[in-house]
Amino acid sequence: MNQAVAVAFERSFLSASIAKQIRDCDSYELAPLFLELFSQCQPVLEAGCGSGRWCGWLQEHGIAANGVDWSQALCERAAAEMPACRFYARDMSDSGLPEGSYGGLMALGSIEHALDGPQKALAEFYRLLRPKGIAVITVPYGSPVRLACRAVARPFEAAKASPFLRRLIGKSPLAPDAQSLGAARQGTIAAWHPRFSLSREGWSFYEYEFNERQLDRFLAAAGFTVQRRFAAFVEEGLLHTFGRLAGSWNATDCRVELTALGRLLRRVLPASRVGHMLCYVVEKP
Repeated sequence: MNQAVAVAFERSFLSASIAKQIRDCDSYELAPLFLELFSQCQPVLEAGCGSGRWCGWLQEHGIAANGVDWSQALCERAAAEMPACRFYARDMSDSGLPEGSYGGLMALGSIEHALDGPQKALAEFYRLLRPKGIAVITVPYGSPVRLACRAVARPFEAAKASPFLRRLIGKSPLAPDAQSLGAARQGTIAAWHPRFSLSREGWSFYEYEFNERQLDRFLAAAGFTVQRRFAAFVEEGLLHTFGRLAGSWNATDCRVELTALGRLLRRVLPASRVGHMLCYVVEKP
């Protein structure tokens, strides 16, 4: 993960109490699926656990869970507040944890942030699971509708760095040596639909948006068998695809507030076209 992006994630997780983050898990669309799967597949490892909220939530439901994340600060806070779980400040693609030590694994929006792709992380997940172990993996969905909208917006993307536009929206100017969007694109894989974030230091690689064919290939190469595959989080997908035309994010309630257009799109567009995340349930044979 790019350092600027990693630091932004760390700050975001540290800014909210773990207790609130655990409570918010109750309304997460996949929460019932986690209980269904992981009650029989323990212990569970969350790869890219961030604040560790899912480990705490699973523990509250009687499911043993540990977490691994690059951030020492996040792992230390999680360990202090959730002593029943263990947290490892390590690279999730090279954790050093014992082979076959987990019955379940979850990676929610984490493997897409590796510049060289998810293959190393998936191979490590396979190693860590015992035979018949189950993993739930989600990634941003590069659906045809989303990619079409991205293509329309792409010519205007670089304008976000404009000093005039940044002053207009109340943002500080970029650093004199800020990296350009063109430089940030170097080393990325265009076929995986890379996205970029903009900070005062310039553009940085943020994540890939994968489609089903790509994830199918990655998972098969790692040795996994796919049990289920579906797109989810339609409201968030509308927001990420159509922006403020579709709605806005309510951070207090952790949900999307749709506009009239967004509500119309929600009725006519199926999850398979606009779901925010592509979700997989996979098994180690």
